[in-house]
Amino acid sequence: MNPTLRNHVGYNEAVLDDDASYEKFHRWADVIADKLKISFTKKLDDFEALYWDFIYKGTALTLSFNIFNGISVFPSLEEKSEHFENAAIAELVDALKDADPGEA
Repeated sequence: MNPTLRNHVGYNEAVLDDDASYEKFHRWADVIADKLKISFTKKLDDFEALYWDFIYKGTALTLSFNIFNGISVFPSLEEKSEHFENAAIAELVDALKDADPGEA
C-alpha cells in the first residue's frame, strides 16, 4: 500500500497501512528510519497502540499503530499543529511513495 494523505480534524495524516499488524509497524519503522535517515526519539508501546516520535526536517512527527486504525504518521501536536508541520507530512508521503515494508 502506498502512503496516502488525509486531513484529520485540522491536521494532515499520512496513512501507511489501514489493515496493519505489529510486524508491519516495525517494518514501516525500519523503512522510515533508513529512507529518511531519522532516529526515533521517544517510544510509547501500549497494548493496543504504539506511538514513536521522531524529527523530520525540523518537525516533530509521530509514527502510530492502533489495532483499530492501522499505521499512520501525524504531527506530534496533532490539532495544534502549524502549517509547516502539515506540509512536512505531505513531503513525507512523497518521500515514502513506492517504499516497500514487505509482506505480513
